[in-house]
Amino acid sequence: MRIVLIPGMGCSPVTHSNWYSWFEDKVSQLEGVEECIIRDFPDPNKCREKIWVPYLINEIGLDENTVVVGHSTGASCAMRLLENHSVTKMKGVILVAAAYTDLGDEQERQSGYFDRPWDWEQMKDGANKIVCFHGVDDPLIPVGEARYIAENMAGENFEYHEMEGVSHFFQPWDNILDVIDDMICNKSSGER
Repeated sequence: MRIVLIPGMGCSPVTHSNWYSWFEDKVSQLEGVEECIIRDFPDPNKCREKIWVPYLINEIGLDENTVVVGHSTGASCAMRLLENHSVTKMKGVILVAAAYTDLGDEQERQSGYFDRPWDWEQMKDGANKIVCFHGVDDPLIPVGEARYIAENMAGENFEYHEMEGVSHFFQPWDNILDVIDDMICNKSSGER
């Protein structure tokens, strides 16, 4: 299984941002993880969809053995990947501190993720398992954003975890490792 981390806006260098290096170290030790890709993305301060989605598809590559982990703006990118018809159905997607609106932020608006409606039904079919984590005390993305996503993504392949005391997930938290471990143990895969 390959793990691909999509960082949040402005997280460069990625290896020195938030919990990303901790995550890479921990998941690289898990049996069944062949590769954990954590690298600097092009356009790290604007995170534009027109740059990030092709970069993920063409440069990194996504397939039925891939688990994508998106944090903050990276979660919005992961959501657009879920609804992208050219992406093979992925093994899993983990959304961390996700938003479905630009929250009135001009920089987020310019990223391009929020300029059209979300295709919730297509997104549900984009991965075998989709898990969303959100902090009730997130100062950047109100918990209502994640609750709306959870309401629209509800189904047998979706889990929502609302947590206390995690803010915007700037620090490591072990629950994400449990989810990765569950995805490793689930051998099923599918194709679109």
